[in-house]
Amino acid sequence: MSFNCPYFIDEFTQFVQSLKVKTALEVGYGSGELVEALHQAGIEAEGIDKSTELSNNKQAEYLYNVPWEDFIPTKKYDLVYSSGVIEHYLFSSEMNEFLKKITSFSKKYILTIAPNKNCIAYMNAKAKTTAPWKDELDFTPESLATIHDLAGLTVKQSGAMAAEWPRRFGPEPSEPYLVYCLAAASKATPKTAK
Repeated sequence: MSFNCPYFIDEFTQFVQSLKVKTALEVGYGSGELVEALHQAGIEAEGIDKSTELSNNKQAEYLYNVPWEDFIPTKKYDLVYSSGVIEHYLFSSEMNEFLKKITSFSKKYILTIAPNKNCIAYMNAKAKTTAPWKDELDFTPESLATIHDLAGLTVKQSGAMAAEWPRRFGPEPSEPYLVYCLAAASKATPKTAK
């Protein structure tokens, strides 16, 4: 079963292609669909995840069952990205640690994707669920950019994506389901939280 909407997979792939990267690492690959899409687009993509079953032997060539805390890369990647990970950390210190560690894997960019606090369809579905994701954090493009800024990263852009996805949650008009932040892997001067 696919977790991601096909429209989002296409949108994500086009966004990554626009960055002109040759290598990418997904931290928390889940279903592996995004890594697979980048592979199909000609990007040398790999993924790490601490508890995911691989669906086929081919995936074992580029998907690794290892937590990000223990990952020791053999190279630096042009892009390191995570989709659906940062919202699991409930404290800014945990988010900061996560971002600093994954930044050490990259030579160009960090891309973080998380649920949009302003997606009404998602927030309505979240209010009705008893599933574990009901306790995850949600962001705006600005709040996600602030987390990166506080980790000492230089934010290049932030915004929303996955405009088609809210239809999975309900019929109401809504902002896109996801927000993203693209940051340079080179460190800026770290800031302190106010």
